[in-house]
Amino acid sequence: MTKFNLELRISIVTQYLTGISSIQLARTYHIANNETILLWVHRFNRFGIAGLKPRPMNLEYSSEFKIEVLNWKQQHQAPLSETALHFNLSSPSTIWQWQRKFDLKGLSGLNRVRGDPKTMAKHKHKKVTKPTTAQIQARHDKDELKQLKQENKMLRIENEFLKKLDALDHEKSAHAKP
Repeated sequence: MTKFNLELRISIVTQYLTGISSIQLARTYHIANNETILLWVHRFNRFGIAGLKPRPMNLEYSSEFKIEVLNWKQQHQAPLSETALHFNLSSPSTIWQWQRKFDLKGLSGLNRVRGDPKTMAKHKHKKVTKPTTAQIQARHDKDELKQLKQENKMLRIENEFLKKLDALDHEKSAHAKP
């Protein structure tokens, strides 16, 4: 359950739009930061009531989307809050985390690896047979091919990102020359 339900958010945004300050509303409704109210107002102005609806916490974003968000933020020199609003992300801190991971580990930091539920242990008793050497080698080859494909994909994304960054740099330097 969310801390502030949709009806309360709509009520607070409506009160703000009628002239009550975000600081006063934050005090009245015991909201720790008045920036939360301002974020709701911006989301309402951009997306209507749908922008105020609570969002699921376990959304997964592809590494390509994360790169797109970081690239847009850099190109427009936009703050985290504006970037989150532009891409309809629930929290600016999500972008900050992506940027931090990208700075530390590069593109591989943006991949989120979670357990594969299909490979999790079942509570059924199965007869376990030992795989043959050929099966082990085939599985190893398949895993290696999958890893190489993923690495190739990430290198393509990184190459594209660097090309865009280089183009921006050239564009900036062209504007800077008198």
